[in-house]
Amino acid sequence: MEEKELSNLYIDLSQEILNKISFDSSLDDQHNQLLFLICVENSLLHLADSIYKIFNKDIEPIDSLGHKFKWIKLQEVDAIKNIIGKELDPDGLIYLVEDSKKKIIKADENLITTNQPNNLKKFSLILNKYKSFNELLRKILDEC
Repeated sequence: MEEKELSNLYIDLSQEILNKISFDSSLDDQHNQLLFLICVENSLLHLADSIYKIFNKDIEPIDSLGHKFKWIKLQEVDAIKNIIGKELDPDGLIYLVEDSKKKIIKADENLITTNQPNNLKKFSLILNKYKSFNELLRKILDEC
């Protein structure tokens, strides 16, 4: 299976998992939230690999990197630098995924440090940001 197909498969799985999440703080629900975020991360990882194949002459290999660091490395490509940079910002997709995952793993209820809790709105935002990011990259790559 190609990287792009794997990316699409993982994002489809995340959508199915999101439909099962009730955000009731149960252990099963937390597992489903974590599974949702892992699927989004895997989709980002495979999307990065598919884009790397296009620009592999412009940057060093990214095979051994995690999803976030693959995107940081891909940011060196001038044609997609600005698009990727936005998703690495504090209101970007990659940051939102990491923040949501930390909240599940640490389960910190300190109101001072907690900004936006994990909820349906936030997880839907993650999916919407992913789809917008993917579509924008596709349009840019079609023009290149």
